[in-house]
Amino acid sequence: MTSIDYNELAERYIASWNEPDDEARSKLVRDLWAEDGTYNNRFFTVTGVQAMEFVTANAVQEYGSKGFVFRSQQDAYGHHGGVHFHWVMASAATGEVDTWGEDFLVLNAAGKIASAHQFAMKRPSA
Repeated sequence: MTSIDYNELAERYIASWNEPDDEARSKLVRDLWAEDGTYNNRFFTVTGVQAMEFVTANAVQEYGSKGFVFRSQQDAYGHHGGVHFHWVMASAATGEVDTWGEDFLVLNAAGKIASAHQFAMKRPSA
């Protein structure tokens, strides 16, 4: 695995949850995820790039349509294929934070996401 800018990786990951354009979002997901990558949160687990395209599209529809955006907290760090960072979901208009959490990613040898574990610290109000 080559040298990784962890904050840049976190920014691209977060961008995939905000991107309203289907083609652009699909490209982000395909560039980030291993074909058999697994995403886990407290409600569900999905596996595969197509599943991640569906999950991120749903997030854009559910939260983006209500005026929210996800933002990395620019605190990503990692080692030995693991990456940890914090994020917030905030009003795009005011910047007021609605919820926050953290993600832990495991990268494969090619630097793609093999698994992601989301820990939301507060349920969204929306």
